[in-house]
Amino acid sequence: MPLPLITSPSNPRVKHAAALRESRRRRKSGEFLIDGVREIDRARKSGVRLLEVYIEAEQGEKGLPTAPGAKKDLLDELERTHFPVWPVIRSVFAKLAFGQRNEGIVALAEEPARGFDLFESQLPENPLLCVLERIEKPGNIGAVFRSADGAGLDGIILADCGDDLWHPNIIRSSLGTVFRVPCVAASAGETIAWLRARHFRIASAICDAALPYSEIDYTGATAIVLGSEDEGLTPIWHDKGKTGPDSAAIVLPMRGIADSLNISNAAAVLFYHALLQREANRP
Repeated sequence: MPLPLITSPSNPRVKHAAALRESRRRRKSGEFLIDGVREIDRARKSGVRLLEVYIEAEQGEKGLPTAPGAKKDLLDELERTHFPVWPVIRSVFAKLAFGQRNEGIVALAEEPARGFDLFESQLPENPLLCVLERIEKPGNIGAVFRSADGAGLDGIILADCGDDLWHPNIIRSSLGTVFRVPCVAASAGETIAWLRARHFRIASAICDAALPYSEIDYTGATAIVLGSEDEGLTPIWHDKGKTGPDSAAIVLPMRGIADSLNISNAAAVLFYHALLQREANRP
């Protein structure tokens, strides 16, 4: 039986969900919002626990509103499993939605568990990882997740990037791939210690390095490390004494007047080069 239409922005469910647009409230509650059909569906299929869904409806509509294509498929699946889908009027939905790309559907979800033990259990033999250090813009983090998913990376470590992995801009710019690629957050020191203990080659992208990115071996367990566009990597990644004797400082040669690429572009170049090298060396 359809749930009743919510018409008041003061409804306790709506107030709780809308408050999750604030990072502080997400951290406190362990819950977050997911906007968009594709993102919600990818979260659900990746094992993220959805708690409820809100969908924009018109006053006087009976049942759930009709919807085209993928949105209808998602709503039909939720209806078959008797999942709570709350219709809300447009003015109420405006309190829940994020940004300009309004698809008329938002999900409330429980933050997935994270930690190095779980992360490691999800990795194959000889994994290819990305480490992002001190990336402040959520949109850049999400774009790197999208590149990592496309190139088939095995996981991402966020080193000193904060603890708000479920920022709406990360989810949106990743196109929901943030739910599929295994990830963990830690400090740079913790990350290096974990990588060294597992004998990873650490390939740190540094603008003034001498070694071109194409001249190292990515076929073993490898972590490609990228820093912020403004400041690059912190000194800890320059020090072989800390990153290990098999580590390498690599550079993407720049042929024009710019001294670096956007981080998601640089990531894509490195990820796909490593992928091609690994495929060429596959027996």
